[in-house]
Amino acid sequence: MDLPLPVDPWTELSDEDLVTQLQRGETGPALTALEQRYGKRIYHFVHGMVRDPHQAQDVVQEVFEKLLLKNDLYRPGTNFRAWLFEVARNQALSALRSRQRLPRPISSLQTNEQGEVSDLLESLPARADTRALEEEEFMGAFQAAVAELPEHYRQVFDLCVRQGMPYQDAGKQLDLPTGTVAIRIMRARKRLFAALQQHLGRLRRPPACFQ
Repeated sequence: MDLPLPVDPWTELSDEDLVTQLQRGETGPALTALEQRYGKRIYHFVHGMVRDPHQAQDVVQEVFEKLLLKNDLYRPGTNFRAWLFEVARNQALSALRSRQRLPRPISSLQTNEQGEVSDLLESLPARADTRALEEEEFMGAFQAAVAELPEHYRQVFDLCVRQGMPYQDAGKQLDLPTGTVAIRIMRARKRLFAALQQHLGRLRRPPACFQ
């Protein structure tokens, strides 16, 4: 006779109880339970706004980072699900605004009555060979900046950002709470952004991990 599988007690807690545990410092199990409960639904919600699967995944990770670091902004007794989806909406809108500030591709330029692209030379962000050189220069600087990260930041950045591993799986592999993984990813991104800021302003489309 097969024995029933053990039930994770954290999954039985209400949203309110899980947030309370987060606020008490039980970040790993509580955050994991909330990610399992809402991660896919938030991804589909965000993807419907940004229409980009990679950017949607980045936004989802940012939402749970916000939940980890800013859960004190949630008012107990209110609708947690509505609050979390409002956070997701705001993060998605920020991602869209960042994308809209980037130079437009040629295909989006307006044409005149003769069917010619207006102000084509003025609208081109750069010659193709110049863009390729800038991107190559950026990738060299990026590799160097990642190599200079402290090892505990570089490990989680490689797993979660470069390889796309979920925070929970990376935590299991490194024997770390999910919350610790999220914090290290956030701090790694901040360090990389500071190190590469001069390069990012010259790129036509910055990497998703910096948007």
